[in-house]
Amino acid sequence: MLKKALLPLLGMLTVAIVSAWYINFSPQRTSVSTTYQYKKPSSTYQFQRLAEDNTRVTLPAAGHWQDDFSELTNTVLGLSGQFNIFSKTMDLDDRPIEGNFATQDMIRKGGSSAGHKGISYLQRSIQSNNDQATFNNDTLILGSSFKYLQPTATDGRSTINGLKLNQTPKVLRQDADNDEYLDIDTELARLSSVSKIIANHSKNNNATVENKWGGTITIDASHIPSEDNVKYLTVKASDFPGYSLSIKGISDVEKVVITIDTSGVNNFSTGSMAFDSVSKSKNIMFNFYNIDSETNYTGKVDWQSNNKETSNAILSPEGIVTLSGIGTFNGNIVAHKYVGNNTFPTSSTFPDLELPIDRNNDVSPKLISAPDVDFGSHKINSETSLIGNWKGNCQVSGEKSKEIKINVELAKQFTSENGSFANDVSWQLVKSDYSSGSLTTSLQDFTTTSARINYWPWQDDGTGNLLSDWSYNKEKKQYSFYDMQVSNLDTITEIGNYTATLRWTLVDSP
Repeated sequence: MLKKALLPLLGMLTVAIVSAWYINFSPQRTSVSTTYQYKKPSSTYQFQRLAEDNTRVTLPAAGHWQDDFSELTNTVLGLSGQFNIFSKTMDLDDRPIEGNFATQDMIRKGGSSAGHKGISYLQRSIQSNNDQATFNNDTLILGSSFKYLQPTATDGRSTINGLKLNQTPKVLRQDADNDEYLDIDTELARLSSVSKIIANHSKNNNATVENKWGGTITIDASHIPSEDNVKYLTVKASDFPGYSLSIKGISDVEKVVITIDTSGVNNFSTGSMAFDSVSKSKNIMFNFYNIDSETNYTGKVDWQSNNKETSNAILSPEGIVTLSGIGTFNGNIVAHKYVGNNTFPTSSTFPDLELPIDRNNDVSPKLISAPDVDFGSHKINSETSLIGNWKGNCQVSGEKSKEIKINVELAKQFTSENGSFANDVSWQLVKSDYSSGSLTTSLQDFTTTSARINYWPWQDDGTGNLLSDWSYNKEKKQYSFYDMQVSNLDTITEIGNYTATLRWTLVDSP
């Protein structure tokens, strides 16, 4: 029989998970966007080298939205509420927009005016089925890539990206390079979170709905409690369409927020629905959300209903909202894509609401999954120290940008399949940190005590995958990342496959 000291392989050293606990705090108010950040424009005017094009005009720099609007609080529509249409894309038929808009991309059909009052923002591109466009805003802000040319002697009309302007806004401004007037993508992401919060807040407030044979849709909210003079209701998409909308159980001073549950639905239509005397006097917000799957609605909303007395709001930040039919709409539309097949008649806006408490949102830190560590194969009497390779996922959830403290400790030392212990192997958590601009390394021994990992969830939903983030930090040589190291391997003399057990916990967990 061979002597054990001469046998070449120790085998696989692996680490398994024994348990994961999380902190359980009491529910707290959720803040989707507590503060709108203010950044000053880089200069008063933007300058360009245009020696080859002496007709191009250098426009005043756009600055930032907060130069034009007062400080906004943590409300539902927030910044988007300053624009009648807020979308990623606008696809316009030959119908005018009397209000204002903020969008990345615009598709034009016909020459009707896109915008009539206030400030509008066109960030990225414009397409048209002819060579003309009309903007009648008080102020139009263009993205930095747009090319504005002054009127020519032969035509007398200025142009934007080659489109002749039938009417020019009173004021034109333009983004400086890398300095956008506002971030449309970020605001739409915030609004997706807001839509979810509203749906969570109202999903148990199921209104009684009567809709006989597609007639009058009667929503009875008498049994729904009022919160700060707002009633949050949920109705199913299948309750629509009808020829008239009626709401009962709402006082003169109460506002209404209706979440339309679009679970299992990809197309929603109001039909040619009118508002009765009560509903037409109310400022109603219509929020589109999939209750069953807890996801934002990405389907189509065909809005044909007619209400010109009050200002309403349509909140569908990931959906396609089409204004069609012969009806009129006043207020605000938030959509991933807005399709304008009808006139947007006025520049009135929906009176904004305070963001409600998210009843279902628990931002207490949770350890979702803990990783394994594989130290690979090791020859007896060779290296005395090894760095492990992370396996699987290490996922947490909590409040975005708030520190989560994770303790890791050795629950059971390396043990082979035949019962041999490696009691003299030591364990260290290695932190590598580039935060200061150069690499610094520190060790935490957790052979007999616990080591500490600090992490800040950065995604909008408050989740984070530590291993993928550490890999990114290591590759980019920025911030910090962690490794595990075992030492004193020369104390192991018995061959075999050794497995140890780690315990991952959150600080202050029960």
